[in-house]
Amino acid sequence: MPSLFPTDPPDDELRDVHDRLFLGTAGWSYDDWDGPFYPPGTSSLDRLRHYARHFRTVEIDSTFYGTPTLSTVQGWYERTPDDFVFAAKFPREITHGARLVDAAASAQYFVETMSELGDKLGPLLIQLPPSFTIGSFRHLAAFLEGLPDGFTYAVEVRHPSWLEDRFADLLRRWNVALCLTCSGHLANFWRVTSRVAYIRWLGRQNQFSTFDRVQADRTEELDWWVPRIRHFLDHDGVVFGYANNNYAGFAPETADDVARRLAT
Repeated sequence: MPSLFPTDPPDDELRDVHDRLFLGTAGWSYDDWDGPFYPPGTSSLDRLRHYARHFRTVEIDSTFYGTPTLSTVQGWYERTPDDFVFAAKFPREITHGARLVDAAASAQYFVETMSELGDKLGPLLIQLPPSFTIGSFRHLAAFLEGLPDGFTYAVEVRHPSWLEDRFADLLRRWNVALCLTCSGHLANFWRVTSRVAYIRWLGRQNQFSTFDRVQADRTEELDWWVPRIRHFLDHDGVVFGYANNNYAGFAPETADDVARRLAT
């Protein structure tokens, strides 16, 4: 049966800088990108199709607000080429509501739903609230132990109490990636806990009123990241990196900037 949403082959040279490098943005459905990134008049349904011709991966933010329907997941699959990879956040009911406690059933349901993406499913991000401290270490340990096998997971902590070796050791035990960020107490905290590196270029919320152009110079920060990414790739690592609009004002250009630097 032919696809309901046929895709054109990718056509951007920055898309394939390295076979183990997956660069993209946090989300793809932004009205401010119409014109600067999407052809004017691109429908909401066609945005993902166009996006996937330029980038190899995207981080889905909408799953943070709830597990999507199967039809939604299947639509994402159909509108992207075979080599495209999705990352997705665990729902907030698990990470922020239950705070990982007695959440095994909800986690299982989320992972099973996302598994409809098949080979297009990449890392699943467990983003913990800033108030989630090392005092809840045992809850994180139990949650990781209960996750379904055969998937790639990453953990993002946002409290400085997690800067301990036992946290990194826990992630290594379960082959879970540490989410590496560029802001807050964990800025540039680099630990290798699995073959996968998961990087998020975030920025501060509400610092830009529009997301249609670069509005902040991040040269110095990216100068720090690029050699570390290159080193990780040179040692057989797999890198997933996602730029947020709040980082420099226009996420597609941030991701392209990283790709251009790594291509040289």
